[in-house]
Amino acid sequence: MKKMPKTKFQSFIFTFITAWMMVYFMTLYNMVLSADHFTNTLFLDALLHMWIEFVIIFLCAYFFAGHIAKYFAFRIVRPEDRSIFIILTIQLFTVITQVFFASIMATIKLYGFTFLFLPHFLTAYCTNFIMALPLQLIVVGPAARFIFRNLFLRKEKEAVLKSQTREQGEEIMRRIT
Repeated sequence: MKKMPKTKFQSFIFTFITAWMMVYFMTLYNMVLSADHFTNTLFLDALLHMWIEFVIIFLCAYFFAGHIAKYFAFRIVRPEDRSIFIILTIQLFTVITQVFFASIMATIKLYGFTFLFLPHFLTAYCTNFIMALPLQLIVVGPAARFIFRNLFLRKEKEAVLKSQTREQGEEIMRRIT
């Protein structure tokens, strides 16, 4: 696969980027659904009201959903398969898992844990899954990978360049003395 998270820190950053974008867009989507209209102020409202959900979803993604998604994805694909199939399969199972956690959270937040929990949960799950899957596959997944690669590839390139420059400087100093 192209440059993807290899360390815990990189995984943390990648999950942070992905979770932030998904929570923002899904908060915006749900605000539009509940308001029955779309205005410019909803962009700011979504940004202001997403933070508790972001923290919970980020923690779920980092500690649970990512592992669950990879577990099920690698029941379907193999590490030697084309990277696009691996990425898409992991993204599919990530969405399935994250929408599950987010829908539980939203159902409890909006309705509490009542005898109508299951119908409210299933409605929330289906409504959110319809938006979350294409959003993850078409917008957030590619954007998060682009941001991640630019952040970490730039740092790696700078480190290699500094190392090469240092080696060249040392070589010049040896020739002079």
